[in-house]
Amino acid sequence: MKSEMSDVDRTQQFVEEAQETLRAIQHGTVDAFVVEEPEGCRVYTLGGADLPYSTLVEKMQQGAAMLDARGCVVYCNLSLAQLLGLPREHVIGRLLLDFVASEDQPAYQKFLDENQVVSNEGEIRLQHSDGTLIPTGLSFTLLSRDKSTTGVLITDLTLQKKQMKFASRLQNMQDEERKRLARELHDSIGQTLAALGMNISVVQAQSHKLDSFGARAVSENAQLVDQVSREIRTISHLLHPPLLDIAGLASALRWYVDGFSERSNIKVDLEIPCDFGRLPDELEIAIFRIVQECLTNIHRHSGSATAAIRLHQEGNTLTVKVQDNGKGIPLEKQHELIESGRGGVGFAGMRERLRRLGGTLEIQSGESGTVVSAILKVA
Repeated sequence: MKSEMSDVDRTQQFVEEAQETLRAIQHGTVDAFVVEEPEGCRVYTLGGADLPYSTLVEKMQQGAAMLDARGCVVYCNLSLAQLLGLPREHVIGRLLLDFVASEDQPAYQKFLDENQVVSNEGEIRLQHSDGTLIPTGLSFTLLSRDKSTTGVLITDLTLQKKQMKFASRLQNMQDEERKRLARELHDSIGQTLAALGMNISVVQAQSHKLDSFGARAVSENAQLVDQVSREIRTISHLLHPPLLDIAGLASALRWYVDGFSERSNIKVDLEIPCDFGRLPDELEIAIFRIVQECLTNIHRHSGSATAAIRLHQEGNTLTVKVQDNGKGIPLEKQHELIESGRGGVGFAGMRERLRRLGGTLEIQSGESGTVVSAILKVA
């Protein structure tokens, strides 16, 4: 007669089955996860879902993790394991904090604590198994009512950071090339035109020896050389205003606004604090280019007869506002500019300049006009 299973045997079998289940969960072969709750560990299965959780999350290119109340990883998808360069079973059961770069751990802990109040996100560097630091964007969301379970989406920002560095180098190269072209126009072509003008002056002094047609041609040539010289000087200064290097942003903006108003017949009100001092070169050229781009857009698209520029600094925050009273930006275009960051090389360039300087760009537009605000941090 077959003897009944003893309590010890049943307990041993239960433990073995539980251990086997947990190993299967760690290896991602079971559509479930374990969460430590006040009353003990609870296994959640999702086999009845229309689209199993694991199938959806495992195919994500983003890393995904589920943390318990202590910040311990109770589930991670394959993308996160690959991002860290570790087998999944070496990630599950450990604190996610263990994979955060030591310098970023206080910031990570702050994000995690703040998530108890409201979902949040931030940038944190994770450490790959080979020691490489990986820039990532983390997004935290509470998944349980008792705030014991947190979901984390982790995005690898390596490519984005590389693109930002490339864009930064490209803009620096463009600025340097503009400066070089400005010098070439002023020093080379400008000097050639000056010499040509002097030679024409010599001929013009003897124009009484010419017939009326020849004398008129010499006079017209003198006027043309003078006109080209002025245009070359204007182009040279627009490419890179010498006042920006010599006297600073305030003087360069006043010079540019005066010339813009004269060329466009748009009245521009420029307001700069009297005690506005010098800024780092990169900030000054960025602000100058942003104002330049905004006024160009006003002239080309808005139909406004006036514009206003305000520079205001409070503490270490500098705000640059450019406002017009034109027809505004169409709603569909606003969506591209504000939500997606697309909508034109000019706005994309402004955004990129500000992004690499730690600043932001805001656009508000309606029937009464458009306001473009650039917010930057200054030392």
